[in-house]
Amino acid sequence: MARNDFWRLAKNLDVFASSIAAFGPIRAAHRTVRELQQEGPSWTGTFSNSWQIKVPDGRSFSGDGLPGDPRPLPVPALTGRQAVRAGFAIDRAVFTISNFSPHAAEALDFVEHDKTYYPEGWRISPTGPKTQQGKKNHDVAIEGRKKVSTRGDIGGGDPGLSSRTAPLDWYATFAEGGRLDRAVKIEMDDVIAEALRRFTR
Repeated sequence: MARNDFWRLAKNLDVFASSIAAFGPIRAAHRTVRELQQEGPSWTGTFSNSWQIKVPDGRSFSGDGLPGDPRPLPVPALTGRQAVRAGFAIDRAVFTISNFSPHAAEALDFVEHDKTYYPEGWRISPTGPKTQQGKKNHDVAIEGRKKVSTRGDIGGGDPGLSSRTAPLDWYATFAEGGRLDRAVKIEMDDVIAEALRRFTR
């Protein structure tokens, strides 16, 4: 192999590895957020628009936290060099996904409250959910809430009505049911395929 061919191969290998390390995880993180936005509760939309992604160099890319149907997060631009400096490794997690909504714990079904806790937006109201996603997924029980329950645990109480815009334990089902792993695999496979196409030109 000629010297120039060797350095060209080395450069291509570097581009190949950097592309996978830099763009595979970030695309997987964005797919995950998109799916979380679609699966989660949406009454006003503030929870859906409060997801954020923190990248290894300390930057965060966040939703605006405002009402409305889910909006995509901005995509952080990372070069291969930035990826290496940030300590990227394909076999370990390098992105943190979180939600900064004040009622994130309730929306994720992590906490229980007395039924008097739930304001408009957690019960039936004359106007119902404010977002199109919430209206589409609005689930109504013909009983009120129990004395103590989580957001998604509707019915089982006094006569009346109660409702939700996402199933009980939707987040646990998403995280533990293989959806998270699937999102990562799809995007990593796509990035590897794209990098291979560039590498083999």
